[in-house]
Amino acid sequence: MMPQSDLVVVGIDVAKDKVDACIRTVTERRTFPTTASGRRSLITWLRKHQVGKAVMEASGGYERVWAKALRQRALEVRLVDPKRVRSFAESAGRLAKTIRSTRR
Repeated sequence: MMPQSDLVVVGIDVAKDKVDACIRTVTERRTFPTTASGRRSLITWLRKHQVGKAVMEASGGYERVWAKALRQRALEVRLVDPKRVRSFAESAGRLAKTIRSTRR
């Protein structure tokens, strides 16, 4: 097992048609379509950066196919409650949404 300090983690924001993935330690962000090819590309990208764990919000079931694909490739996957993520962000004084408002 890899020591916690050496563990590379990816945060994955799941939507119906795509996922946005961010590896903070290497400041890398990518978007992948919700297709078999998109899942393969994500896994290849994660391997390139030696990612050991993926964290994603439960997103009404859209996360299931992604979590299954990652687990089949021996990546640890943690599904988190969106309310807890929002509460944590608010407690840190951060905007809880990643989508920027289009209102002017």
